[in-house]
Amino acid sequence: MAATSRPTKNKYGEYPDDIFKDTRMSFGEHIEELRVRMFNAIKWLCFFLVIGFVLDGVGDAMKNPRIGVGKPMLKVITEPVESQVRDFYYRRIEKVAREKLGAAATATSEQKRETLRILEKVEMAGGKPDDLTPDELAIYVKTPQAIQRKLEANNNSLTALSPEEITILRLTPVKMPIVLPTAPLAEALGLPAGQVKAKEVEIEALVVPARFTHLTNMGEGLLENRQYLSTLSVQEGFVVYFKVSILCSIVLASPFLLYQFWAFVGAGLYPHERQHIYSMFAPSLVLFLAGVVLCQFIVLPGAVKALLGFNEWLGLDPEIRLREWLGLALVLPLVFGVSFQTPLLMVFLNRIGVFTAADYLSKWRQAFMVMAVFAALITPTPDVITMLYMFVPMFGLYLLGIAVCHYFPAAHEALEEAEAEEVAV
Repeated sequence: MAATSRPTKNKYGEYPDDIFKDTRMSFGEHIEELRVRMFNAIKWLCFFLVIGFVLDGVGDAMKNPRIGVGKPMLKVITEPVESQVRDFYYRRIEKVAREKLGAAATATSEQKRETLRILEKVEMAGGKPDDLTPDELAIYVKTPQAIQRKLEANNNSLTALSPEEITILRLTPVKMPIVLPTAPLAEALGLPAGQVKAKEVEIEALVVPARFTHLTNMGEGLLENRQYLSTLSVQEGFVVYFKVSILCSIVLASPFLLYQFWAFVGAGLYPHERQHIYSMFAPSLVLFLAGVVLCQFIVLPGAVKALLGFNEWLGLDPEIRLREWLGLALVLPLVFGVSFQTPLLMVFLNRIGVFTAADYLSKWRQAFMVMAVFAALITPTPDVITMLYMFVPMFGLYLLGIAVCHYFPAAHEALEEAEAEEVAV
């Protein structure tokens, strides 16, 4: 093959034989192109933001929570942490109930009579157990009455009681006044309704406070009436709603935003390179949405469950703030969507001749380190679990990019291989 000579500049600093002369852009033209693309992207973003506000208003007017953008999406975003924290507390109350609300030790009728006799003896002595024998005193100190007096004598400090005494007091029923309607009672007892004059009757029931609390917390989890994300200021809900609306607008406008991005990149390339940009748009959109969906429905629930597992292991009760959670739940899906562009960037650099598949493969250790550092820095939380949720898919996409570049090489690589084969022949 004849060697091609490099084009030389003339006295005006131009290449007379430069075939790309008419398509080259100046720095000012690049800035103008950037301004136009950013303005178009902002217009599309504002358009979808307004559409979201209108749909939220329509859904609120129709009393249909499924109609809208920001409000329904806020429920979707908070659902992973709400459900995981609800399950966390439900497991906690059931575990505590099994450990501390076991069946109380049953006493024989003779033991009960002996305990009552000792209690009457103490009451006759003005509440002082001074006249009890050692055997009677050993029985008396284990009665709820004696433990309650000990507690009151120590200014109601539970630390003054032994674990055994706390267990006895925990399973001791106390009187609680309740009001019952008489109609169901009369019907259950078979009494004529005309014979029952009072509509309500007030009685005292014996209730075990610990069991009552257990049932209340269990019912709270089953009813799903408690909100586990809290706000600490009146304006926090307002700010959070707008943040969610902006996120939804970015996702809905992502086809148009990605088009503006690739159009700006393509404006700075030669005509023969722009065809690669056109082929990148559809895969870029699919990968962006795949990253957002993967993060929202798999990564976030898994990360919350794993992090709450540490709280459960350490015996800590989490109090999660809405704004702090949204800082993770809003940023992380977008970060995943952007990071999923890794194989496209690799293929693009391969198409324009910057890197080859062999280059990517030989530098996998460096890429491994760079991606690990990137995942650690870009994730909003400092925990290793969230970082791994991002790093593992990114490195998998890096390997996918190597495979694509290897099995679908760029045209210049195929030409070089053909020329090498000709020379070898």
